[in-house]
Amino acid sequence: MLSNASKYAVKAINHLVLNSSEENKLLVKDIAELLDIPKPFLSKILQQLSGGNYISSAKGPGGGFYVTAEQLEGSILDIIVEIEGKDRFKQCALNFDDCNESKPCAIHHLIATMKDGLRKAYKDIRLKDLKSEN
Repeated sequence: MLSNASKYAVKAINHLVLNSSEENKLLVKDIAELLDIPKPFLSKILQQLSGGNYISSAKGPGGGFYVTAEQLEGSILDIIVEIEGKDRFKQCALNFDDCNESKPCAIHHLIATMKDGLRKAYKDIRLKDLKSEN
């Protein structure tokens, strides 16, 4: 259900939450190498997240990416929606454009509750919660 970009974004965010601060910024090349993510792809993802103020960045010597206390209040769902460009949990699992409650696809009602539950779970996970998981 999630693209590789979203998976990489969540992995990178998790790493930033656990290892960065305003005093300890992390470089894309180091994150990419450690998490085995292609550097150019990760660079675009982190730039997008920084542009949306989900993470912070600083240029120049001592620069890099980090997460502020305010950004720790964001949810994993916010990150996924930013990267995907839309809320995939509200879309048809079979990608039918006209699937909805009144005109459901063949599996709509079979998985609607599970999709809603997964969406809620991602929404309820705050970035700060990642600190306590590890």
